[in-house]
Amino acid sequence: MRAKQGKLILATGLMASLIVGCDKSADSFSLLADEASFQQVASFAPKKIDVLWVVDNSGSMATSQANIATNFNSFINRFSQYNYDFNMAVVTTDGWHKMFPSNYVNTKDERFRDGTGTNHSGVFVMDRNTPNLTQMFTTNVKVGTTGDGDERAFESFRQSLQSSFNISQNFRREDAFLAIIIVSDEEDYSNTTRSLTENYNSSNLIPVSTYVSFLDTYTKRLPNTLPNYSVNAIAVLDTACQSQLSTDGFARKIANRYMQIADLTGGVKGSLCSDFGNTLSLISDSILELSSAFQLNREPVISTLRVVVDGAVVPNDISNGWTYDSATMTVTFHGSAVPGAMANIQILFDPVTVKE
Repeated sequence: MRAKQGKLILATGLMASLIVGCDKSADSFSLLADEASFQQVASFAPKKIDVLWVVDNSGSMATSQANIATNFNSFINRFSQYNYDFNMAVVTTDGWHKMFPSNYVNTKDERFRDGTGTNHSGVFVMDRNTPNLTQMFTTNVKVGTTGDGDERAFESFRQSLQSSFNISQNFRREDAFLAIIIVSDEEDYSNTTRSLTENYNSSNLIPVSTYVSFLDTYTKRLPNTLPNYSVNAIAVLDTACQSQLSTDGFARKIANRYMQIADLTGGVKGSLCSDFGNTLSLISDSILELSSAFQLNREPVISTLRVVVDGAVVPNDISNGWTYDSATMTVTFHGSAVPGAMANIQILFDPVTVKE
């Protein structure tokens, strides 16, 4: 009998794709292939996406704000194409004032913006159902140029994400990927005092790692899992861009800390001197890819990995397919292979070890 049972298990293993389950005794094991099935309607990605724009509202930013508005469609096109469920809000780089409320008359700097002056949209959180979305975003992102010249983007996004007013707008969703996009022509000097500290060696300067830890906690990241967020920056990345922009009488600074936080969180670094349309497309693609990453619960035999979306096999390709990261046991989609909002996603593989 045992010989026949062994043959039966082997034969069943060869027909793994047809099996939906099997009963096992306490001391048995299976060499059957695993199938991880991800449906958009389940708790698996593609996730919802919350996008927070942190826009410099100092005196030198009028042109950059206009460029973001003009090229917004380059950013939002693929969100619309795949029907992603997104929330989007805008804050400014002087939201850090909330950290020292007794020192400022205006204690609303950390709030979401719906425009400036007499031009307001009345909508603080935009989504895929927002009428005239492009026009709404254009109004909201033009936050003006009368803000504080002490631009502290990092502390501003921290204060804004914790603002009671912003929380009441239901921007942040726990099951969503959080994408922060900083647009500034200055460096971040977030520090523990009200005074401007433009010194990387100052003991008052808050380390970049502090804000990464904050985002880990804020997004409820679990140990040994991928970040559920990214920080992207459109800023001054080198001396050539710094010189190019500084011909209008305003001094700019190279954004070393922005670049550092982007590197630490898988974000995109875009130059204020580059084509805004291309930069926004890159950021959009990066957000969609990061939000479409799937972490397997078993280590696969890499040669057996097969990815199927809506019944079609997706190629293993870094441009328009999927790639596998063995360090994190994660499958990530790229380019045109990024699945749509209602896609049925299956990742099939043979496990490296037996399931006991």
